[in-house]
Amino acid sequence: MYNRFKKSVLGMAVTATATAAVSSLAAGEPGKAVIDDKAPIEGGWTVCDLFNHNTLYEGEGFVKSVKFTGRYHGNFIDTEDDYLSGGEGEAWDHRRFRAGVVAKLENDITIQNIYNLDTSPNFDGDRFVDNIDEFFIQWDPSDDFYIAVGKQKQKILSEYRNSSNSLLVFERSILTQNLLSQKLWGAAVGFKGLGLNHEIGLWGAAFEDDFAWPSFEDAGASLTYRANYELDEATTLFFDYQYVDQDRRTPEIFAGSPYENVFAVGSESKWGRFGLNTDVIFALDRQDGRLSPCDDSHGFQVTPYYDLTDKLQLVARYAYLSDGRVGRPQQFASRPQVDGLGTLFVGVNYAICKTKLRIQAGYEWANADRIVGTGTEYSNDSWLIGIRTHW
Repeated sequence: MYNRFKKSVLGMAVTATATAAVSSLAAGEPGKAVIDDKAPIEGGWTVCDLFNHNTLYEGEGFVKSVKFTGRYHGNFIDTEDDYLSGGEGEAWDHRRFRAGVVAKLENDITIQNIYNLDTSPNFDGDRFVDNIDEFFIQWDPSDDFYIAVGKQKQKILSEYRNSSNSLLVFERSILTQNLLSQKLWGAAVGFKGLGLNHEIGLWGAAFEDDFAWPSFEDAGASLTYRANYELDEATTLFFDYQYVDQDRRTPEIFAGSPYENVFAVGSESKWGRFGLNTDVIFALDRQDGRLSPCDDSHGFQVTPYYDLTDKLQLVARYAYLSDGRVGRPQQFASRPQVDGLGTLFVGVNYAICKTKLRIQAGYEWANADRIVGTGTEYSNDSWLIGIRTHW
């Protein structure tokens, strides 16, 4: 689409130049044409062009377009615990590897079908297509209303609402990893009213098997509501709520939050080159038994960032969680249950092709008051560098 537009502009410019030349010959001295040397000239090929040729089909019938989409996020992690009996490790992690199609149909209908692919260390897992990441149909009859049905993200918290393709920080925070649901099967309705953007969703809270088909037997359910309000041109405020009702005696098949009720408020702001995202979250009545059942948790995250240039961005984040489990497996040398966990990340993002090809790098320090069941203080240092690409 972009190349066609660019060629159209070039064609119009060349045509206009030729017309001007002919007019000059007709009106002025023979043999003296005025040449416009400002006409745009199509630039040479760049690596970024690789990410702009994923359209499989375009037409004027019921199917408007079909695009091949996907992402690969990989990173090297050097992590070390700083306490007795702690661990350390260095590894390249295939963080995300996904592919699928997005089809645009008549009557403002979109079908999105994306799969998680094999991310084993040598791409030698049991199967290349691991499971379903997203599979939903969305209808957008207007800018003020939409319906989406299928497996999709519950867009709660600023860092989880947005795609992993545009994450400011190397990894989502301990809040997302401990308190929120995975992508669930269900339906969501979005609409505008009373000066707010709203979304209400109803979801099943379990998967049938490791391929992540929906489970309808003793599955439980989840209800979500979120709203956002544009305070001014620079700042948007958010309110999020999630309710989960499920029997977690077999937690390996459940994808809902381990808490019955989750409340969150947050903001996203951008003033020129400087931006700031915040979240405050309260999770009530823990159900999964990893820590003391029926306990509550709370936390917050603050993420400031600054655009040094159009390509280079500085970013930092401090996140705190009253109790929970440390990070994800590949990011930290060990993953104990802890109380009073805080993490500080400082890093840079370098955009080679905007978000379609980026380098992210940084340092993260994590510290907790104690490891549950012991009197040991938890501490960890991690250095991270990774590539983020999507098409």
